[in-house]
Amino acid sequence: MSNPSPETNNAIEITIPTTHTHTRTRRHSIRLPGAIRSFQGAKPIPLAISVTIGLIVCFAIPRPREVSKQAWHLFAIFLTTITGLISGPLPVGAWVFVCLTICVVTKTVTFTNAFAAFTNEVIWLIVVSFFFSRGSVKTGLGDRLAMYFVRWFGKSTLGLAYGLAISEAIISPAMPSATARAGGIFLPIIHSLAAAGGSSPKDGSARKLGAFLIQSQLQVS
Repeated sequence: MSNPSPETNNAIEITIPTTHTHTRTRRHSIRLPGAIRSFQGAKPIPLAISVTIGLIVCFAIPRPREVSKQAWHLFAIFLTTITGLISGPLPVGAWVFVCLTICVVTKTVTFTNAFAAFTNEVIWLIVVSFFFSRGSVKTGLGDRLAMYFVRWFGKSTLGLAYGLAISEAIISPAMPSATARAGGIFLPIIHSLAAAGGSSPKDGSARKLGAFLIQSQLQVS
């Protein structure tokens, strides 16, 4: 297999001229990753809407006497966060960290309280389960497990649903988080089963198999 041509590389070069006394000018090139070049920054309109809503709530709307000043500021930042998650001025992770940083910088919450959730075992269980989910899709493990399901329970779509329900009952004592089980284990399997059955939401054939398996798995979990 031949190596990819340099034209397919997304890196960008920055040439910096450097002058030396009694010598000719030398140029040094710095190669930056393509992700830096592709990043376009925050979307101005969603960013303005999100920030404006928070500022209006924080400074324009009168604060109820029963609510403390710190709680009112936290409520304004919360509304800004939710509006940004919906409108998307930045990627989800970046926007959450920006709003979390605002909470700490404005001393609305302490640093310890702001990052207390990152020490929660359930949060990391969900994160790791989605890592496993992505790995099973990349390595083809989800396709292999889907073929075993078809072999054992593939006489009908109802049999596939029962097989997934039994697997849910077996795995749930060891993995109590429904989000971790759904996103890390069963979603790749259902995706592979639907793809093998010719069911895809992109071409309007989702109700052929995928929608039924997703709905049944949602009810079971």
